[in-house]
Amino acid sequence: MQILEENQRILSNNGKIITNYNNEICYLLNSKDVVDYKKTRIGEKADGGYILLDDFKNVKIAYSFGIAAEISIEKELADRNIDIFMYDHTINKLPFENPKFHWKKIGLSGQNNNDNNMKTLSELIKENGHLNEENMILKIDIESYDWEVFQYLNISIFRQFKYIVGDFHISDSNEFDYCNILKKILLTHRIFHIHCNNCGGIMNLNGLKICRLLEISFIQKEGYNFTKDTNNYPIKGLDYKNCQEEEDYSYIFNLFNKFEY
Repeated sequence: MQILEENQRILSNNGKIITNYNNEICYLLNSKDVVDYKKTRIGEKADGGYILLDDFKNVKIAYSFGIAAEISIEKELADRNIDIFMYDHTINKLPFENPKFHWKKIGLSGQNNNDNNMKTLSELIKENGHLNEENMILKIDIESYDWEVFQYLNISIFRQFKYIVGDFHISDSNEFDYCNILKKILLTHRIFHIHCNNCGGIMNLNGLKICRLLEISFIQKEGYNFTKDTNNYPIKGLDYKNCQEEEDYSYIFNLFNKFEY
């Protein structure tokens, strides 16, 4: 409660260190409930699981970046008859095979380059013949390079994905870039779930206490209606600690959801 109260003081009209940036990041990280749809957890009840909606209508293809040894979300999506195009240049093979898995030893980059082991999402979508596909799923867990990928991604590519889920790393070195990139994603999508990965700890971002590692779930805006998120995070039965030996953080997003858009 001490950190929650400190953040409330920072963000209140009477706080001495309130900034426009603090208000803006809270505003952008505000989650919404999706009318008439329930949330469901896909993957492990620990690190590696993510929250989607119980809505997989017309979803035939998923892209997954950052595999390592944890592929529980990919396995569950494959069980739903979804083809998973998987990429990770840091491993030599998948932990196990599945007819729905399509893996290549390639990493994801934000910009085109001459490295044969790194490609952009646009390049991979073209190579796979998915330029006209819609309602795809994008799962991204590539350490701190996720922001760069979204920074250079064309809006038309965002529109091809029904869901975008992943781990987003926060540091104090480029805080204003986060806002600009979140604004870009929010042109086409809405946050409907957010969780603090407690393996990353807490940092002081321009006076505000925030998780260093955020698990964010986005849903495409088109075709859905949204309302105020009244959940208390973390949500029992959906959210689980990533690091079992560490404290879970519940205060951050309950506070952010006071900043509506």
